[in-house]
Amino acid sequence: MTLHIVNQSPYRTSALRDCLDAMADGDALLLIEDGVYAAGAPTGIAPIPAGTYCLQADAVARGITPAKSITLIDDERWIALCVEHTPIVSWF
Repeated sequence: MTLHIVNQSPYRTSALRDCLDAMADGDALLLIEDGVYAAGAPTGIAPIPAGTYCLQADAVARGITPAKSITLIDDERWIALCVEHTPIVSWF
């Protein structure tokens, strides 16, 4: 199971769209930095899949309240996700 990490706004780049196209069943998605904008509102790209996480510090810094289906996590949980998943793919 792959951990996909998106750090770019879905309104500025195709990183999220490309990531969603590449995801397989059982993969996890982590939204960080400007990627958290995808957690707060529909992007028009594709539905955010189950197994999506959002870094809480980045969401708070940007005033984003994630959808209920997205799990807010801290840095410790991020590290745990990295240990649980192989490979890890960053989308820029």
